[in-house]
Amino acid sequence: MGTIARMSVALAMDSSDFDKGVQEAQRKAESFGKKLQSAGTAMSAAVTLPLVGIAAAALKSAGDFESTMNVMQSITGATGDQMEAMTQQALKLGAETSFSAGEAAEGMLELGKAGLATNDIMGAMPGVLSLAAAGNMDVGTAAEIAANAVNTFGLEASDTTEVANMLAAAANASSADVSDLAQGLKMSGSVFAAMGQDMSDLTTGMALMSNAGISGSDAGTSLKTMMMRLAAPTKEAAGAMAELGLNVYNADGSMKSFESIVGQLEKATAGLTTEQKNVALSTIFGADAIRAAVVMTEAGAEGFADMEKQVNKAGAAEKAAAARMKGLTGAIDYLTGSIDSVMIALGSQFL
Repeated sequence: MGTIARMSVALAMDSSDFDKGVQEAQRKAESFGKKLQSAGTAMSAAVTLPLVGIAAAALKSAGDFESTMNVMQSITGATGDQMEAMTQQALKLGAETSFSAGEAAEGMLELGKAGLATNDIMGAMPGVLSLAAAGNMDVGTAAEIAANAVNTFGLEASDTTEVANMLAAAANASSADVSDLAQGLKMSGSVFAAMGQDMSDLTTGMALMSNAGISGSDAGTSLKTMMMRLAAPTKEAAGAMAELGLNVYNADGSMKSFESIVGQLEKATAGLTTEQKNVALSTIFGADAIRAAVVMTEAGAEGFADMEKQVNKAGAAEKAAAARMKGLTGAIDYLTGSIDSVMIALGSQFL
């Protein structure tokens, strides 16, 4: 083969190899481009989808918050300025406590339903949140409990913190929890209040009952019946009370304090045999209330006073709330509440 022929063959082979190389490079470039596009799409989704989820959550939180506040305005008749003040307080409480702004709003709503005025609602909220944290319950339930106690005993809204403290302290000093005490209050509060008794004496009585194994509505019912039997005794009960020298009324017709009555019972039955004591208490109090009468008599004036001192210990609700919020769980609760406040603030801009 001549030199020119050999060069032609070589050039043809080189051209063929070159074309194959170009085609392979183009294929790889296209493959690389597709991979980049796929990676870009995945990265975009990884960023965009969470942002969309956060936006949806923010709108949901803001919408629920707005709905709650609208209902509250309808119930309380609050002005625009008052609603703005309550909104800011709810957001602040959500950011600074373990509860969310939405939960704070629910608590405000419950207080509004109970008839508290706008300023009273705002003044009561710190105590309500302390009660909720101390009792490990939702804010709405804590608000209902506090409002019922305030209304039942004719207290001021500013006394809500004291009510919360009292219930938390009683729970700390006895085997009852805040829910047990709330159930007892529901059953006996109105009767005790009608007879001029204060909440402190009733709460003390329920704490003593709980330590004797009788709690909740059962304790409240027994204490209520005990007071009713003393206030309006049957003929036989009145005779037994007279024999014991038991007098529950003052000279002006008002009823003596429950603590004073407990002291009288202790003294009146101190010298009796077991049989005489059982007969006397059964006659005066009947089958249900005898449980409360026995527990109170055994506690006596000193036991009652000791428990009441514990029930009125200052700062119990705040201390119990702080103890529950320590550690990882508390930190998560604080963080969740703060995030919710931010979500509401952000979502509200787009409602």
